[in-house]
Amino acid sequence: MFGGLTKSTSIFALAAVAGLALGGASASAADLGGDCCADLEERVAELEATTARKGNRKVSLTVYGQVNSAVMFWDADGNGVDESNTYIVDPQTSGTRFGFKGSAKIRAGLSAGYQIELQYQSADATRVRVDSDEGADIPEFRQAHWWIKGEFGKVRLGLADTASSGIAEISVANELIADGMSSSQAGGAIISGDLGGPAMSNFEGNRKNVVRYDTPTLGGFIASAAWGEDDFWDVALRYAGELGGFKIAAGIAYSEDTDGSNGVLADGTTDVLNGGLSIKHVGSGLFASASAGMRDRFSLADEDEFYHVTAGIEQKWSSLGKSTLFGMTGEFDWGDDSTAQYYGGGFVQKINAAAMDLYISYRHYDIDDGAGIESDFDVVVGGGRVKF
Repeated sequence: MFGGLTKSTSIFALAAVAGLALGGASASAADLGGDCCADLEERVAELEATTARKGNRKVSLTVYGQVNSAVMFWDADGNGVDESNTYIVDPQTSGTRFGFKGSAKIRAGLSAGYQIELQYQSADATRVRVDSDEGADIPEFRQAHWWIKGEFGKVRLGLADTASSGIAEISVANELIADGMSSSQAGGAIISGDLGGPAMSNFEGNRKNVVRYDTPTLGGFIASAAWGEDDFWDVALRYAGELGGFKIAAGIAYSEDTDGSNGVLADGTTDVLNGGLSIKHVGSGLFASASAGMRDRFSLADEDEFYHVTAGIEQKWSSLGKSTLFGMTGEFDWGDDSTAQYYGGGFVQKINAAAMDLYISYRHYDIDDGAGIESDFDVVVGGGRVKF
């Protein structure tokens, strides 16, 4: 009997307290004449003025980017150069950048979106020279296009990656930031030219004003084609999947460029065939990657060629994140008979809590200028990249 009375009494008591609280709050608000929220309204206005906002509610907005900088030490000897120095550089392929992207659903199975990405470098690692640690300032748009995607695949229009972009930098491990064109290889690219050797390149189309089409994924395969830039076109086939405990990624591409105004190649048709393959054993973390290509330039009788091979191991040896240890070798042969052979190695440590990669790499180059004059140089690059 008393239990029921207690429960009823408690309910009536709670209702009374709530009524008094609401009544008091209403009375207080009335007494203050509406000025109680003045400070709050001012703060909200301040936040709105300093916050990135979308132009509409229909298309999403994501702000992203990364900061990447490194210290590069090099020591060159031969062909009139006997010098060493240390530069602070901006790795080019994975350089400092920021961008905006978003999408909207048109209907089930059909969406549209956009991407705008800007990069700025004051000491591009691919452009520093023996006599200059600066490199040309390079403010550039990397992406500025819209896209539409559906059951038919994906179409992009504007400044975008061509079909062959990235085809010679395929990897299922995390070594590219220390192994690719973005670090020691890039550091050697122009200095090699100062010594009479080839300006190193993997012949990719990279980004151009194009219309690009990608097929839907079928059995792990995606085919791509792009055209633009009066006239450039390329096609590519990529594969990514896992078979028998191995992660595999591969691709091959062909491109043709008749646009002699691109500032890189002479007038006339330039044909390129290149590609890459990467395999990693999931259990052990052992991996190997290889890329190669050939370029037929109108201005040269012989073809330009390159190959690059990397092998190593990737494991989570600490709570920070995965560690990647690797060695590499490769060669560049230019149509003017200049060559560069190299070997080296590197290490990358992921720090998951900060979306960060710390890296260091070393390469030794032996260079022949095509006229029998030989030289060599060493380059060490160490730095870090933080993504946001």
